[in-house]
Amino acid sequence: MSGKPSLARKSDRRISRTRRQLRDALFALILEKGFDAVTIEEITNRADLGRTTFYLHYRDKEDLLMESISELADDLVEQMARLPLDTWEFDNNATHPAPSPAIVLPFRHVANHAQLYRIILRGEGSYTISRRLREIIVQTCDAMLHVLISQDQLAALKPQVPLEVFLHYLAGSWLGLITWWLENDMPYSEMEMALMFQKLIRLGAAEVLGVVAER
Repeated sequence: MSGKPSLARKSDRRISRTRRQLRDALFALILEKGFDAVTIEEITNRADLGRTTFYLHYRDKEDLLMESISELADDLVEQMARLPLDTWEFDNNATHPAPSPAIVLPFRHVANHAQLYRIILRGEGSYTISRRLREIIVQTCDAMLHVLISQDQLAALKPQVPLEVFLHYLAGSWLGLITWWLENDMPYSEMEMALMFQKLIRLGAAEVLGVVAER
């Protein structure tokens, strides 16, 4: 049996390469001149591809940006879902407390995909794109909460506000924090940011959620 890759695999790789070229071209142009000013012709010229090739893959530039955001979201949510619920225990007496992997992971994800996050957080694109980002962050915050608080604790909670309200509050806080972090060229590491955010969650929101946090 031949060890050569199949035609299907070659085709898949070619498609992936083409989409990556278009995506990278779009990102570079957005950072240079803003989403609204970018044209399909500029994207294809920068990617060294034809307009016909672009339309084989995407309807328009918003479709290209939305797919990039969706892939980003799916990757983050999938990584969060793989975290065991018992990966972290809060040790308030530790000399060097470690942040939860559930909080480190999103900050690391932002650091690894800083260019796309910067584009999204600048408000580029349509309201649909902004709404998708909010959905991503709410999903991520929900995953964080399920790692930080055990299933038994969640079942026993008597919060002063609906959990849905708290999750959107948490999402807004995280969004504001990563926006500041990126705008200032990430002056703290993802571990430092995660630990600070963890402290804000544990000590700032515990009373509202009805959780007694050790101090």
